[in-house]
Amino acid sequence: MTKLKNFSAAALFALAVFMMTIPATRTEAQGSGVVIAPGFEMNIFADPASVPLFGGAYTGPGAMTFDSRGRLFVATLGGKILILLDNDDNGAVDEVKTFATGIPLPLGLEFHANGDLYVTSNIVGGAGRVLRLRDTNGDDAADETDVIIDNLPSDGQHQTNKLKFGKDGLLYIGQGSSSNHGVPEGGYPGDRPLNSKILRVDTDNPAVEVFASGLRNPFGLGIHPENGAIFATDAGSGDVGENPVEDTSPVEEVNWIVQGGNYGFPLCEGTPDVSNPDCAGVRRGLIEFLPHTTPTAIQFYTGPQSEDFLNQMLVTLFVRYRGQGGDLRRFTLAGDVTNGFEVIESAQLVDFGYREEDDGPVDIAIDPVTGDIYVSRVDLTPAHTPANRRNYVYRIHRAGSDSRPFIGTPSPSSIEAGSTQTITVTGRHFKPGATIFADGAPMVTRQGAGPFELQADLFAPQSYQPSRVVGAIQIEVRNADGLRSNIKTISVTSAEEDTSPRLTSLAVIKKKNGRVVASIEAGSKGKKYRLVVNGERFSEGAQLFFNGAAMQVVESSATRIVGAFTNSMLASAGEFLVEARNSDGKVSNALRLTIAP
Repeated sequence: MTKLKNFSAAALFALAVFMMTIPATRTEAQGSGVVIAPGFEMNIFADPASVPLFGGAYTGPGAMTFDSRGRLFVATLGGKILILLDNDDNGAVDEVKTFATGIPLPLGLEFHANGDLYVTSNIVGGAGRVLRLRDTNGDDAADETDVIIDNLPSDGQHQTNKLKFGKDGLLYIGQGSSSNHGVPEGGYPGDRPLNSKILRVDTDNPAVEVFASGLRNPFGLGIHPENGAIFATDAGSGDVGENPVEDTSPVEEVNWIVQGGNYGFPLCEGTPDVSNPDCAGVRRGLIEFLPHTTPTAIQFYTGPQSEDFLNQMLVTLFVRYRGQGGDLRRFTLAGDVTNGFEVIESAQLVDFGYREEDDGPVDIAIDPVTGDIYVSRVDLTPAHTPANRRNYVYRIHRAGSDSRPFIGTPSPSSIEAGSTQTITVTGRHFKPGATIFADGAPMVTRQGAGPFELQADLFAPQSYQPSRVVGAIQIEVRNADGLRSNIKTISVTSAEEDTSPRLTSLAVIKKKNGRVVASIEAGSKGKKYRLVVNGERFSEGAQLFFNGAAMQVVESSATRIVGAFTNSMLASAGEFLVEARNSDGKVSNALRLTIAP
């Protein structure tokens, strides 16, 4: 039996077998038993050798997400949240930071647009929770942890699972059932009103709302990037070998989730039977899998590596059963939220090779800058030692894409017509001599705060002066060898139309008396000073960022924000960028602050 039901038994998901045919044209990755589709490459980004914590039976990687800076956050089953960094840009982790510890069974990670990290946590035999984590001093460690939702019913056979912010700004949560078949059994409680549901929460006013019902264990959630449609996996009841003569376990599914939708558990699981009165009104799954393989994650591809791959649904299946499953598959959908959806194409992207019963892929994350696909694989097999434990994070990408530069959204993403602005472009695979281009014209480019940042001044006399009317500027980076990045745009607006925050000036003051200091020196004590930023269009909850690190805001209004320094912010001399970000995610222009030697 491999029904991952509780932490001690390593049973968080459920088993099934994928019913679609695996394509015959595949290539094996370095003799590892891992097989990838033509046109793609894959490597191990993190393993127990590079992340020693992964060597434990219950400390492997589970939920993953990227922050706005393109850094990978990984939750371990043992209760830590790590930041895995690739500082030398070679596709493998070379630095591990611990963002948070002591979070029981974190199964879901998701960033809000304002930079807060939301986590689902499960106290074994107790309550499920939604936590909000904040790093207020920019040291890459959470120093505020707030319980947003408590007492969710995760004390049964399934838990409070993954979570996603919808395009409506609300938080969606998958809540599993307490039981296997819908009735109390094996010492577990029966289902209660919030079990077997998709829940919805406004994080500013966190009252729990039932959005959809009848899902036994909706472990994975996905949000369509264009139309905002919500999709969830569901693992059906029944264990392998429970019905040895004739397996009557229901199919497992990916469902399109609609408000008020009923998906059948426990009276009408799997494909609805029209002759069963309990199936009246039950919605059929969008994608069906044979029993006993668990679909664990859904992610839509939003990266820049190829247009033909854009918006395809990626799904992982945890278990390999009867030669199928335990893989990463992609699905092309047709339709919309008005007319419904259908699958028009499917294919296997990666087969992760032979594995034990409790060893398989559990989550997917897309690098917002490069579009690389990351998959976490957790190995809970008790007999395995750290040396052969497959607690991995894989990196998957288009063949040859590592030689091409990629860029994320420039900062600021919107500027006023006719203004002079410093823009910062964050990316990967920059080579010496990399140059920012605006509408095809080269800009005078300089290195930013680190190896992944480039800067240029738009509208400066010595560089490029595009049209000063409302519109958009196309930004790209070209390496010295001529290879070109993807294109991002900066919108050009009139002052009346622009709703982004705008910085006009900044100053450093002494906390004690409020006097402005002419200069601040490296090594100064952060608690003695405050950063005052003046501007316009600051929203309630706007944040300040010092060289990408969030500052603690001690005072704010629509035209002024005061932030607190940390010692690490003032540790080194140099020029540092200051930006503001509103609660809707819109980022201001950047101003420079000089710290003297």
